[in-house]
Amino acid sequence: MTDMYTIVKRAKVDPEILNELIEMFEPKVNKLMKRTNPNDMADLSQELKLMLIKSAHQYDLDSIPGFWEFKDKQKR
Repeated sequence: MTDMYTIVKRAKVDPEILNELIEMFEPKVNKLMKRTNPNDMADLSQELKLMLIKSAHQYDLDSIPGFWEFKDKQKR
């Protein structure tokens, strides 16, 4: 399995890679579905996956801070 950075980077140009991203988050989505109303599970699961896809497309990979930048930002 590849890391999330690589998957998001590839998903921006190849829609097929989005399936891999969704599969990475499937256990978390399923866990959250156990805490919701059974009548709303399918709709909520679909909405979470849509939000994941939108987030992957909108995420700016060029603005990811390095370790020291992140550390300095956390001090403030």
